[in-house]
Amino acid sequence: MSLLKTVQQYLGTSEINQISDRLGVDPQTTESAVSVALPMIVGGMARHAASPDGVATVQEAAATHEYAADDVQATVQAAPAVESGGLLSKIFGPHKPSVQEGVQQASGLDLGKAKQLLLMLAPLVLSAFARRRSSNQQSGNIGADLQQDAQDARDRMPHIGGFLGQLLGA
Repeated sequence: MSLLKTVQQYLGTSEINQISDRLGVDPQTTESAVSVALPMIVGGMARHAASPDGVATVQEAAATHEYAADDVQATVQAAPAVESGGLLSKIFGPHKPSVQEGVQQASGLDLGKAKQLLLMLAPLVLSAFARRRSSNQQSGNIGADLQQDAQDARDRMPHIGGFLGQLLGA
């Protein structure tokens, strides 16, 4: 199962409503923004994991957040309003501004809310990624696996394909 589909399974109505409350936007806007943000997170991780240093930092972040999906509501609630620990910098590296701006432009959220959304969703993506790796459902090449996930997201979400293409350098 794709990384994107796995994470989407974690996000039911109550989780979307909780994210909506935290962002101060309606649930429909949140659902739309989540559908943009998740592929952008995967794409950002894939781009960063194209380098050996990036692979190591993505792998470390995934291991740290492996259990975030055990309690999605607690993970969403615990997400800071602004980045303090550098999680997004770790998983996106120098591509962090591109991911944040892509989510902002494609979702219509202001930049602050787009960043906050990424901080809520990134641990869930990392958790799904870590769990899939620990169950040996990947090839073992983190960069290639994430590139495949990003391509799958791009194929499924044609309305943001251009943003993902720019992010991935395609």
